Amino acid sequence: MKKGLIFDIDRFSTHDGPGIRAGIFLKGCPLSCKWCHSPESQKHAPEIIYRKDRCINCRKCAGAESCVTRALSICGAWHGAEDILETVMQDKPFYINSGGGVTVTGGEPLSQSEFTLGFLTLCKQAGIHTAIETCGFGGRGALLKIAAYCDLIYYDIKIIDDGLHKKYTGASNAVILDNLAALCENNAGKITVRTPCIPGITDSPEQIAEIKELAKKHGIKNTELMPYNINAGAKYEWVGRAYELAGIENINAGGE
Repeated sequence: MKKGLIFDIDRFSTHDGPGIRAGIFLKGCPLSCKWCHSPESQKHAPEIIYRKDRCINCRKCAGAESCVTRALSICGAWHGAEDILETVMQDKPFYINSGGGVTVTGGEPLSQSEFTLGFLTLCKQAGIHTAIETCGFGGRGALLKIAAYCDLIYYDIKIIDDGLHKKYTGASNAVILDNLAALCENNAGKITVRTPCIPGITDSPEQIAEIKELAKKHGIKNTELMPYNINAGAKYEWVGRAYELAGIENINAGGE
């Protein structure tokens, strides 16, 4: 079974699905959303990250490139599905008692579709509730196969207007919308559409109404508006990038 590139496992998560869950964070994403609060998840390969807040000023190095302290670390490692299941199974009593389970997120699960399918298959065989969080940008066949092993699907719809979608995510939403239509033919009851509310970008009443109308059109009853993370820019220094939407933090701070 193909291994997965994973950058985090969040045991005892309570945010991405019902009950207590294990969040499996896969590395690699086809989108580059300007508000992404996990920029270390975007690259499809392990990478070195530099956490300045962990630097102990030991004077043994001349900066991030030669740091020998805990400020430098590798983000992303390859793991087999069986190994991840073994970790997950340690907490199965908590899932059972809380109505929880496992959520595969990212990055983007469809970017590692073989691993995602294999891992979710093992989870279902082990009697664990399964969920994925996807942006929907990937192969339709892979998405439909994965959906068959999901109890819950969080499907991100960020912007309906394709031009704005390209501007703020780096890609067209045509595949995303087409995949949603195909997915809903047999899975509408499993889907919750999620939309990040980015001040001045995705949060207008008109944009939100468009997304709700799309969900209704496809028979999706559940939609969620996700609040903007005011700390979204904190990690960009880790990967040597500037956070382009830094001013939005001030908009939020000055709100009611």
